[in-house]
Amino acid sequence: MTCPNNWNIMNVDKEIQQIDAAISELVYDKAALRMAYNYYHAKRDANQFKHIEENYGIGVPTEITFNPLVRPHIDRLVGEYLGLNQDFKISCKDEETLSNIMRDKQLRINLEIQNYLKQYINNNIIGSVINDKEATVDPFIEKEMKKLVDNINESFVSEYEITAQNMLKYFKQSRNIDLDNKMQSLLIDLCVSGTCYYRVRPSLSRDNIRLEVLNPLDTFVEKNPNSEYLADSRRAVIRKYMSVEDVIAEYHEDLKDEHIKILKDWKASEGGTENSNFVYVRGSSANKSVWDKNHKNILGGLEVHPIWDGNPDTSKMNYNLLTVHDVEWIEVDYKTGIQTRHEGTKIGDSIYITRGEVEDVIRTKDAPKKCRLSLNGLFFLDKNGEPNSIILKTSDLQNRFDLLNFYKDNLIANSGTVGDWLDLAYVPQVLGVELPERLQKWLAYKKQGLGLIDSSQEGAQMMNTIFNGYDDTIKAQSIQAIELSMQSIQHQVSMITGVLPEAMAQYEQRDAVSNVQLGVRTTMLLTKQLFKAMDIVYKEANYDMLNLSKLVWPYGITGIIVLGNKSQIFTALPEYYTVTDFDLHIEDSAKSFQDRQSLVAISGELVRGGAADLEDITNIMTASSMTELKRTIDRSIAKKKAENDMLMQMQQQIQQYEQSIKEMQKSMQTMQQENAQLQKQVDSNNQMKLQLEAERISNEKERIKNDKEYNDKSIEIKKQQVQAQVAQIFDANPYNDKIKNVM
Repeated sequence: MTCPNNWNIMNVDKEIQQIDAAISELVYDKAALRMAYNYYHAKRDANQFKHIEENYGIGVPTEITFNPLVRPHIDRLVGEYLGLNQDFKISCKDEETLSNIMRDKQLRINLEIQNYLKQYINNNIIGSVINDKEATVDPFIEKEMKKLVDNINESFVSEYEITAQNMLKYFKQSRNIDLDNKMQSLLIDLCVSGTCYYRVRPSLSRDNIRLEVLNPLDTFVEKNPNSEYLADSRRAVIRKYMSVEDVIAEYHEDLKDEHIKILKDWKASEGGTENSNFVYVRGSSANKSVWDKNHKNILGGLEVHPIWDGNPDTSKMNYNLLTVHDVEWIEVDYKTGIQTRHEGTKIGDSIYITRGEVEDVIRTKDAPKKCRLSLNGLFFLDKNGEPNSIILKTSDLQNRFDLLNFYKDNLIANSGTVGDWLDLAYVPQVLGVELPERLQKWLAYKKQGLGLIDSSQEGAQMMNTIFNGYDDTIKAQSIQAIELSMQSIQHQVSMITGVLPEAMAQYEQRDAVSNVQLGVRTTMLLTKQLFKAMDIVYKEANYDMLNLSKLVWPYGITGIIVLGNKSQIFTALPEYYTVTDFDLHIEDSAKSFQDRQSLVAISGELVRGGAADLEDITNIMTASSMTELKRTIDRSIAKKKAENDMLMQMQQQIQQYEQSIKEMQKSMQTMQQENAQLQKQVDSNNQMKLQLEAERISNEKERIKNDKEYNDKSIEIKKQQVQAQVAQIFDANPYNDKIKNVM
């Protein structure tokens, strides 16, 4: 960023003239925007309602306080938008890159078809050998190859697009760039002032990208009426308030020795009112961090005054700072039509840094002669061409709200009690000399049920007895009327901002889903234009960083990006992005907002209806982007489908089991019947067996009996035979008589 070798005095004078002309023609006091930022930070001009608080010199017991009415709405809108975490889709637009992409895609198709055919032939040959059959041609092979080509055409992502996506993820996760916080500041600026400004520049070390949020109060642009992008403007002035030390640190490469000497002299006379280079910056002593190196918090209510404007308030935190103007402008060579960007800086009243033509500019292949400012942003304009500031739109409502609250507080502070009027002739003088003492004693007696009257004292005969009581208490109707008016104002603010209670996620379980969705649709209609403007800012900031990265890392870059719970090292090769013209596409955030809010509204119903479980809803609600949200929903649907299919299969199996059980039960019943018949037959057979056995036993007994009788008869016969033999013996023996006697 140094001056070219052919830089001469004439060129320097011309550059100085351009710097002074831009400052004098573009810089003005943005009083309305300053009030808007003060209202956002709950600050109001102390003299705005001073006449009401003075109350004609009488005064009031309370003061008019600022109750932030609109800021929660703005913060909610910004939070909702950032919570969408929109994903970009990358496309390439230059003919050379598109030709390369088509070539790479065709190579991929050829390779996949080759691999498919090789695998098909191998499988066919192996199958023919195993089955001892001739190889045949599958009639569906052409259909399969067409399906393969269609899948590649649908899912193919070029290395150019992958590289650009990785770069965007790197920007988002880089601590040096701090994209999320910078985007939050830009979107707040857009809502508060209807404008937002930023510039993308190489870091001081030129090894990284610097995204700088610019103060709308101190940024002045000569807008190109034919373009909605501020980068296409012709001139811009960026005003900053810097200490001498910060100036030297920021511009040391461009400062000459004489500039350093002048700055040191200014530093030595910093406290003197004769030095018009300094301005006096005042901030609250309670907020010691109101000033930082990037000067972002000057929007938080810091007051800027020329140092010669009067006595500074020593109770405040004070700064003596230099006014610095960074100036950019576009020049055109009328012979060639080539545009060039020039930059210069004015420090204080007399130090000029003239850099001349800047080489670090982005040119596209479709418009190589054109270039843009490093500054970019957006004017969010209404139909009249005025900045569409939510704060300015609602400032009157904010004032009315604070005044109503003030009147309510005063009613409460001034409220009294219910009481009686007292004629002092009632109070006996004997109770005391001083009136307060007499009243205290009189009240003490009255509390005991004794009212004292001294009719003998002077004036007692003329005592007034017709006084009625009084009521100085606050009337509930008055408070209610004020609160209803305040509620009406809050409703009007919601209709202007589009942040309705439904959009604030203030859902109750008893609320019907249809009512919630109606509120979401209403919110979307009111915020669609604002979200569209936010989309432009978000896309342009990433687009500018992607383009500048081609100059910052001309030889490529290797970095780390976090994907879920894992980290991934990526390498952006220069051939895939440094010579490529990209386009960024972002999904309509208003629609994304509606989809997300609708999911919030129906999630409870899905859980209660059994269409999703709590884990699914948690994953849906915590999705980091709409792409992830859709993937999560798809996974949830697939999981639920798999569960339902498994459940259906189990139900079918259960039905089959039940049918089998029924058939088994029927078979068992038949078997039981057959068994009963068999048992009956067995029992009958057993009975017959028992009868036969009984008959057998009876017969056996009879046989035994007969045998016994037979044996007895045989024995008797034998006995008779023996006796007969014995008798024969006796009869033949002469001695038988003696034998007989012996026997």
